[in-house]
Amino acid sequence: MKKYLISLLLLLGCIGSQAQTNLAGRVYYNANIMSDKMKELNQEVDQMMEKAKADAIKKQEQKKKRKLNASEKAKIEQKIRNSQTKLLSMEEGLKAAVTVTFKNENTVVIKTNMKYDDNVMKDAGVSWAKRKMFEASCAASPSEKAKYVVKGDMIILDDGKEKDTMYLSDKGKTITGRINRDTPFKLTRTK
Repeated sequence: MKKYLISLLLLLGCIGSQAQTNLAGRVYYNANIMSDKMKELNQEVDQMMEKAKADAIKKQEQKKKRKLNASEKAKIEQKIRNSQTKLLSMEEGLKAAVTVTFKNENTVVIKTNMKYDDNVMKDAGVSWAKRKMFEASCAASPSEKAKYVVKGDMIILDDGKEKDTMYLSDKGKTITGRINRDTPFKLTRTK
């Protein structure tokens, strides 16, 4: 009898785990899906700037054929800090908010709202052509509709042209995915 009870419980557990999660009515949001990538970029910039500072000091010492004094090193460090500030300010110049709304058991709407600040990007040293490209891409904040299927923790999206995959967390609080190979994103459930 005990063997049958254990087998029944295991069978019910397997059936329950195979049932599709109903996402209808859920909304997931992230105010800036690029923020994690920008944090990673900030760390890389810090490392690059330290190397650039060391290289600049070494180059000046070779040029002057002596060690630099404190004020000369301070001038180089200030130039490096100014460059770093400009690069890091780009994070404020371009933001991409994403909202994923599951309309029913098989339709999802993905809304992207990009914000662009031309002055910040100009101050960061971004060229006119690139700024215009950013501005044009942000002007059209697309809203896309797609069909979806849930398989375990995978959400497979199909807009008729291509398929994409996102992953649902264990408790359904977050969805993760990738913009491209190197840029992951995370959306948090709001409804």
